[in-house]
Amino acid sequence: MKKKVKKKIVYYEDKGETIYSMAALEGKTPEEKEEEEKRRKNVPLIMGTERRAMIKAAFAVYGPLLLICIGAFAVAALLSFLWLS
Repeated sequence: MKKKVKKKIVYYEDKGETIYSMAALEGKTPEEKEEEEKRRKNVPLIMGTERRAMIKAAFAVYGPLLLICIGAFAVAALLSFLWLS
């Protein structure tokens, strides 16, 4: 009778090679992914004071519009409350 020889399992170490690009999982081709990374590197850095100034300007522009929308909903809610009671 011959004994069955069990094959020894050999594990290979990861060498860091890319077998398949995972960029396609995000819905992008590898070329589009590279272009996006290049664009991201070319974006200028914004300092904290500049960022605060931009946020302050956005609130100055959109703040009144936001308050008008909130006021309009409040008036509509008040009128519906008075009409239904």
